[in-house]
Amino acid sequence: MHPMKRAFLIVLFGLGTVGGFAHGFAGLGRCAARHHDERRMEFEDHVADVCLRAAERRGPPPAPAWTSSRPAAPAPFPPPGE
Repeated sequence: MHPMKRAFLIVLFGLGTVGGFAHGFAGLGRCAARHHDERRMEFEDHVADVCLRAAERRGPPPAPAWTSSRPAAPAPFPPPGE
C-alpha cells in the first residue's frame, strides 16, 4: 500500500473513531437527563404487566382450609325495633 494512502486512511479512521465516540457520549448526556423518568415509568409498567399476566395464568387462589360449608350463625341479638 502506498505510504500516503496509508497515512490518509489512518487519519480518516482516527477522526471517525473520535467523532463517533463524541457523538455517542453527547447523545447519552442528552437522553439521560431528559428521558430518565419516562424510561423508569415504562419499565415499571412492563413489570406490572408481567406480574398481572403471571397472576392471570395461575388463576384464583384455592379456598382456605378453615372455611366450612355450613351456614353462617344467626345474629346474637335481634335487630332494634322487633
